[in-house]
Amino acid sequence: SFSETDMVRKTSKSRGSSVIAALIVLCALIGYGLSEWKLLPDTMEAVPASRQAAEQGMAPEKITLPEKGEPVRMLTMNAGNYFVPEDPRRSNFQVKYKPVEAREAIAELVRQSGAEIVGLSEMGGEAAVNDLQMRLKRKGVQLPHKVLVMRDGEDRGLVLLSKYPIVSNRSVTDMPVSGEPKRRKTMLRGILDATVKMPDSRQFRLIGVHLKSRLSRDGSAEETRRREAYALRDYLNGVMASQDGMPLLLYGDFNDGPADSSVQVIQGPAKTDSRLNRLKPRDSRGETWTIYYEDGDTYHSFDHIFINNTLKKRLGRKPPMGVIDTPPSRQASDHRGIWVELR
Repeated sequence: SFSETDMVRKTSKSRGSSVIAALIVLCALIGYGLSEWKLLPDTMEAVPASRQAAEQGMAPEKITLPEKGEPVRMLTMNAGNYFVPEDPRRSNFQVKYKPVEAREAIAELVRQSGAEIVGLSEMGGEAAVNDLQMRLKRKGVQLPHKVLVMRDGEDRGLVLLSKYPIVSNRSVTDMPVSGEPKRRKTMLRGILDATVKMPDSRQFRLIGVHLKSRLSRDGSAEETRRREAYALRDYLNGVMASQDGMPLLLYGDFNDGPADSSVQVIQGPAKTDSRLNRLKPRDSRGETWTIYYEDGDTYHSFDHIFINNTLKKRLGRKPPMGVIDTPPSRQASDHRGIWVELR
C-alpha cells in the first residue's frame, strides 16, 4: 500500500496534469478562433473626414496584393465644364451647356486613349456622366462603374469611370479647410477617393481633386489653393498611415505648376515614405503643358499625376505615359488629358 506521503504526491501530480490539459485545450480554441477571423469587406459608403484624421493614429493595415500584372491604362483630364440641360443647377452662377460636338470630342479622346479607368473634373452632375457614358458606348467603350462627387452649392463635380469594379468609395464632399473665410470652410469640390479592383485581384486606390481656379474677384485664389493643398496633404497622411502596401495614385487639375507651393505641399517631404512622386508625361513633340492661356500667350502644366512609393516600384523608371494631343483635344476642352499605364 502507498504511504500518506505517496498519496499526496500522486494527488498533486494528477491536479497538475489536469491544469496543463486545460491550458492546451484553451490555447487550441484561441488559435482556431484567430484562424477563422477575417476583415469585413469595404463598404461603398463615403467616410467622414474626421475618420480619416483618426486613422492617422492607428497602426497601418498591411495590404497583401498580387505583384504587377498586365498594364491598365488610366486617363485624367479636365472635361471643360461638361454641363447638360438635364442636370439641376447648384449655384447662382450662370453656366453654359457644353456643345454636343465638344461632348462628342471628349468621348472620342477617351476612345483614342484606350483608357480603362478615367478620372474627370468639371462634370456637371449625374446627367452629364450618363451623357458621356452613352457616347462612349456608341464608340464601343464600356466604363459601367462610376463614382461621382458633387458638393452642395457647386456645379462642377469629380467623376471616376472604370471598366473594372469599384470596391470601395471613401470620397469626402465636405473636406474641412482651416483658415478659410466664414462663407466657406471646406474644399470647393471635395475629394474623390475610390479603390478599383482588377480581375487578378490587384487593387489601386485612386484619389481625384480639382483645386480652386486661378480666378477670383478679391485676389484670394492663390491663398485658397494653398489652404486646400494643406487640407489634401493632411488627408493623404491619414490614408498612408492607415494602409501599408496599397498602390496609390493622386490625379486632377491642381491649377498650379510643379514649382508652386501648393504642389510642393501636396507632394510631401522628400525622401520619406509619405512622399508622392510626380510623373512627367509628354506629348508627341516632347512637350508637357496641359493648358494654354491665350491671354498672355502662356503654357502651363496644371494637371498632374502623383504616385506613392509602392506604385513607383511597380511602374519602374519609365512607365508608358503621355499627354494627348490628337485633333479632338482642341475641341474637347481647354485642358489636355494625361495618361499612364498602371501595373
